[in-house]
Amino acid sequence: MSTMNLRLAAALVTALVATGGCAASTQEGTDATTSPNPASTTPAASTTPGPTASESPSPGAGGTLPADIRTRPEVAAAIADTAQRAQVDPDQVLVAAWSPVTWNDGSLGCPQKGMDYTQALVDGELLMLRVEQALFQYHSARGGPFTYCAAPDASYTVTG
Repeated sequence: MSTMNLRLAAALVTALVATGGCAASTQEGTDATTSPNPASTTPAASTTPGPTASESPSPGAGGTLPADIRTRPEVAAAIADTAQRAQVDPDQVLVAAWSPVTWNDGSLGCPQKGMDYTQALVDGELLMLRVEQALFQYHSARGGPFTYCAAPDASYTVTG
């Protein structure tokens, strides 16, 4: 794991510890709250640090969350997807972290068995959503839609 990825992980864990009691009353989003499907949240939750968010933008993967993060169409779509997976209202989904990243290949940090990917760097974004203690991780290429990643890997560099 690169030094930048270790710093990211440490920052996310610190954010989780510092704001652990704040998430239930916020409007920013992440993972599932009520009866999440363990198969869809366990891998992301076990491989990714679990930050929480607060009503004011909190440090995310790349620093402060953009003020308009929830209104971006691609983020709103990811929030709606998380709400459906978690069987909660979208207002219960918190934005735990967001960062511009450079993915190491065309898998965008979420390789699927049996698939071939371009072996070129891809500029993109990492979005982590949370509902209570469950995390949902979404990846995208720059300007593209976010895709849910149940089994993320650490094949990226934080660029922001």
